[in-house]
Amino acid sequence: MMLTTENNWYFWHYAEGSMFDRQTDSLQFKTSYKKFAGEINSFDKELINATNSIRDTYSNLQPVVLFSGGIDSELVLRTCISIGLNPKVYIIRYENDYNLYDVSYAVTVCSILDIKYTIIDFNLTKFYENDAERISELAQIDRPRALPYCKFLEIVDGLPILGEGDPYWVRISDDYTLSNQWRYRELETFKGWHKYAIHLNKPAIVQFFKWTPGLVLSHSKLKWLQTLINDGYYGKLGTNSTKIIGYREVYPDILKRKKQTGFENIDHLVVEFENHLEKKYNGFPYRQYVDRTIDQLWLDITGHTYD
Repeated sequence: MMLTTENNWYFWHYAEGSMFDRQTDSLQFKTSYKKFAGEINSFDKELINATNSIRDTYSNLQPVVLFSGGIDSELVLRTCISIGLNPKVYIIRYENDYNLYDVSYAVTVCSILDIKYTIIDFNLTKFYENDAERISELAQIDRPRALPYCKFLEIVDGLPILGEGDPYWVRISDDYTLSNQWRYRELETFKGWHKYAIHLNKPAIVQFFKWTPGLVLSHSKLKWLQTLINDGYYGKLGTNSTKIIGYREVYPDILKRKKQTGFENIDHLVVEFENHLEKKYNGFPYRQYVDRTIDQLWLDITGHTYD
């Protein structure tokens, strides 16, 4: 079986025990963990441990960082450089400068870090016209914005590494009089990248931040995360808008930037394709998720609650 995480410590399945591939729309999406009894280090050390583990696991493959220009992939890139991994760096550029902001940021970061990079031109319009539906079926993904990543895995050589899978925490209630309403959420959508890599029979790190249990658990100990889930950032319902604060606990010089997707100027095409998928699948069957409290997360992985 192809590795999706270190020693396949983390895996997903569906009700009735079917692994990875869901044949019907009625099966419930679930995630499970092998018990971990090792030491949980600081987030910066666990980043290094995870990157070393990837290098050791795939020592025969050239690591390739797909650098979107976002802070998640920047964190991966900086960690790779810090251990001397020397990955190839690819920056995806969409037609008509749709993601010019992200590409400019990625180039700037590479210049600051003195890293060579290669720009790959990618036509989103043609992708949705020609490839997206086939990939949607194979990967079991019905979110149009997630589909291009499958194609990126296909077109690059070596061992593709995506700076994805950062622990996603979401507040499940707008009622700020309640406490302890934050949940660690795992989306079925992102398992589609694993499914597509398996279809390609191609080793890939599609969710870097889930590669080791230590990386997942150390993230929950960041001062920023603790402030967030204790409602220290008033009005915040998720991690995306503030997570740079946590990442700066590791790399203080990460540049602040706006969150953009590259789809802002082509959203009409995404909506059109999403409507097509909704009719094709009679809804959105691949958008299940699993929520856990922080204590449930630690209990499932280590056998004891958060300490």
